Amino acid sequence: MTDAPIPQLDDCSSKILLNYFKNSWEIEETLMKSVIKEETFDLNPDPLRNKLIFYLGHSAVFYINKLIQVGLIKHRINPQYETLFEIGVDPETPAEIEAAIQGVNWPELQKVWEYRDKARAEITAIIHHTPLNLPIDQQHPIWALLMGIEHSRIHLETSSMLLRQLPIENLKRPQGWNYAPTNREIPHNQMREIPGGTVKLGKRQDDLTFAWDSEYGDLEVEVPPFLASQYLITNGEFLEFVQAGGYNNINYWHTESWQWKQLYNIQHPKFWIHKENNYRYRATFDEIDLPLDWPVEVNHYEAIAYCRWKGKNTRLMTEAEWHQALTISEDSSLANNYNLNLQFISPTPVGMFSENHQSGLSDLRGNVWEWLGETFKPLPGFQTHHLYADQSAPFFDNKHFMMLGGSWATNGTMALPCYRNWFRPYFYQHVGFRVAESLDEVKVKR
Repeated sequence: MTDAPIPQLDDCSSKILLNYFKNSWEIEETLMKSVIKEETFDLNPDPLRNKLIFYLGHSAVFYINKLIQVGLIKHRINPQYETLFEIGVDPETPAEIEAAIQGVNWPELQKVWEYRDKARAEITAIIHHTPLNLPIDQQHPIWALLMGIEHSRIHLETSSMLLRQLPIENLKRPQGWNYAPTNREIPHNQMREIPGGTVKLGKRQDDLTFAWDSEYGDLEVEVPPFLASQYLITNGEFLEFVQAGGYNNINYWHTESWQWKQLYNIQHPKFWIHKENNYRYRATFDEIDLPLDWPVEVNHYEAIAYCRWKGKNTRLMTEAEWHQALTISEDSSLANNYNLNLQFISPTPVGMFSENHQSGLSDLRGNVWEWLGETFKPLPGFQTHHLYADQSAPFFDNKHFMMLGGSWATNGTMALPCYRNWFRPYFYQHVGFRVAESLDEVKVKR
């Protein structure tokens, strides 16, 4: 579905850039046009997010504002919109978002669609008429265009998560957007040893694909051997935790997560639907039987609670361990294909793309993002980019946890293994986890 290749900064043309832009724009429009009731755009499906209409206007406004910053656009299309739709939210409580949008007069839906059309025409003209003068570096005016494209691809994932929280009667699944199969069987999820090694984190400043500021840097980490689960934790495995009373045992939760669980009376993962003595599953557009072999999607609080239930030495992987596992797994030809780029509009059975391999880990890239045990921090050498100084720096606050690998909805440079993602521990995204153990702790336990 997202078949436009990522532009190479030393070898691209206006045609390549135009195709990449069109692909990103049209996927987002297809997603937004799946909303079949106009009044739905006045809802905010997630109490920690803006109203849906904000996201319809936001990515278009982001392009225009960045292209104005670099001088490729001289005149604003709509100054009011280019303020109203400019900045997203990262609240700690629903009350914060309510206060932030109180009194906001959102424009008519049709006028926002019309703004998008004008923005698309303006951006298309820029691509046609701006000399490229390769290579494109971080100071090149076209960097602002690439930033806009990648930003819209990030928000495709954000919006898909919001639509997933709407009533299904407000949505119509687009033609050709298909769910993955399910075998309804829970595979044996063995712990596999990952050998130690030296891991280098961070992209070079002269790398030939676009990146966000938090991806650049230079850090070398010595990773000891460790154990990690072959597969992401499945719905079937997490069901055992739920049935064992995991959501009601305070011993599996720390103070902050227990308060969150109690406040919202959380009894199971967000996208499970309790029906009599069973669970159904809310996919993006439909309600289906719970696919036991798909990875569970939970927030960081729930992932940690599961680890505590499994045993005191069970934990999430670190960023360096994840990269070491990826290196080992790719060396064993286990990661040649991935559930990325909207190949499906859902997770897939764990290990679907890596059957019959005897080493390495499955689904390190794609399927669902993977929570890590670390908060989001800058790499050595980190510098903000002048076009988007608050893209990542405000989130180096020890309150945002890292996730790597991408999901089925991840596309563009965000789908590359160097992309570093982060969320608050109580936020939901297409994200799951696998478990890990330190080998020295395993030996002591035995």
